[in-house]
Amino acid sequence: MARFAPLITLGTVAALGGGLLLLNTTIAGPPTVTTGTAVAAAAPETAVPPAVPLAEAPPPAAAPAVAEAAYTGRSAGNEVTVAVAVKDGKAVAYVCDGKKIEAWYEGTLTGADLSLSAAGGAPGITATVTDAATLGTVTVGDEELPFAAQQVTAPAGLYEGRASVKGVLTRIGWIVDEDGDVTGVANSGGTRRAAPDLDPTDLTGTRIGGVPVTVTPLDGSGPVIGR
Repeated sequence: MARFAPLITLGTVAALGGGLLLLNTTIAGPPTVTTGTAVAAAAPETAVPPAVPLAEAPPPAAAPAVAEAAYTGRSAGNEVTVAVAVKDGKAVAYVCDGKKIEAWYEGTLTGADLSLSAAGGAPGITATVTDAATLGTVTVGDEELPFAAQQVTAPAGLYEGRASVKGVLTRIGWIVDEDGDVTGVANSGGTRRAAPDLDPTDLTGTRIGGVPVTVTPLDGSGPVIGR
């Protein structure tokens, strides 16, 4: 029987192996070597927050309103005695000299600002009010008088009286100061004179011309002009 020589010899295998090795090297290629200075990647940009404005200083707080109080005092030249009463933003005032000069005022208290006018809207009182005092100007007739009044507690304060004497309405205003001194004017149909005595602890004992007088403490909560 004839013997066939092997188709692939060791040399062939070696040659093929070298070729395979060469093929491998060609496909993979030599390792890449980078030389020179490496360039660092740029860092991502960071958003800059908008500037925060400095907080503005808060506006000065408005002076607290005085809920209810009464003040008595005098004008700077002692021309007249002044009484002011306020309650819940409303105000009433009275000035008199104990003889013939008198005037009634009504108005408002806004914060610390007091503004009152006389009958018909004529100028009256402009003042600043605190818990302790009220300072400002009062217009009496054609005169503008500076005045100061201190806060007082009952029985000091402002009082109004009404009586009908011989068919003529008599209206009376009294100011009781912190020392208990009483100043007032009685107005009967336009004729003015000193007011009768007033005991602020007994408001039922006042009489004028033998007629009992209805006396009311005023706190500013009700109207007094033209009533």
